[in-house]
Amino acid sequence: MPPDALEIALLARLIEHGTSPESTRNRALIRRYETAGWLMPSSRRNEWLVRDEARLHIRSRLAKLLPDWEADFKLLRAHGLDPRKPQDIEALPALRRPAVAKGKINRRNWKSAAGLGPKRKSMLKTEATLTSDWVMRLRPNKGLLAKWEDGSTDLWEMAQSWTECPIPQRQWLNLREFAGTPPAVVITCENLGAYIDLPLPENALAVFSPGKHTEIAIGLLAKLPTSKWVHFGDLDPEGLEIVGQISRVSGREIALYIPSFATEYVELGMAQKKNVVWEIESEHPVLKALAKRSEGLYQEVFMLDTRLEEEMAELSGYARPTYS
Repeated sequence: MPPDALEIALLARLIEHGTSPESTRNRALIRRYETAGWLMPSSRRNEWLVRDEARLHIRSRLAKLLPDWEADFKLLRAHGLDPRKPQDIEALPALRRPAVAKGKINRRNWKSAAGLGPKRKSMLKTEATLTSDWVMRLRPNKGLLAKWEDGSTDLWEMAQSWTECPIPQRQWLNLREFAGTPPAVVITCENLGAYIDLPLPENALAVFSPGKHTEIAIGLLAKLPTSKWVHFGDLDPEGLEIVGQISRVSGREIALYIPSFATEYVELGMAQKKNVVWEIESEHPVLKALAKRSEGLYQEVFMLDTRLEEEMAELSGYARPTYS
């Protein structure tokens, strides 16, 4: 933080309110102003008042640190920033020389170029579309088409060559709609290995929804409103939290896939997670058993079970073609 930002913010507060609370950060400045005869204690604990005779001195001090402070404060507020906050004072150099941003630009790049740093919550106004540049990874069903602003893609055909369809966020923003045949079911997969090796029938779609980063799955579900949704993830409290988050934001009923044969894995001691704290109660026998044992099952444990393919087909209502 620039050395004057804290003092400028404190002076702004004193000019606008005539008072300021004392904090660890501004304590040295408060003591200096008290010694100069500018401040006196308030009747409230850790609050200081501006002496009437010191108001001109305070404004002069601010003018010395920030000669155009009145115009600068208006500039900050026009961008939703607060001159009484030191971190917002830091944005002034960027505001005076606004970064040019058009079209799409990475969110961290914009914040850094705008002088805010990648972790700042406050945002300077921009007409650009800010992206985090995730990549959607999906294994589409047969017949699903993506219609873009400049053409269309047969996603099934693409996946036959590429194994899956990677769609960068910037391309996703160009998606007009899905066309062709919608999937009978959208399966969100928490872990990459399970997503890749999941035995999908031709009418089902799987999308990699990594951990708590549910933005991708939620965006996809919004584009496929007629398709059923099921989540396949780890059987532990974190896994239940993830499916709950997708459900809440997407507005869909919770649909958690638990293999019918999962009880066998619990009884055989196949749970890889130990000392798991279960604070979520469930009547499902598998989840109750895991909670009782303080254990959790990673979804990958089921991936080589031949029954998984059968249950995926049942889940999507898929009927294999018969030949005479």
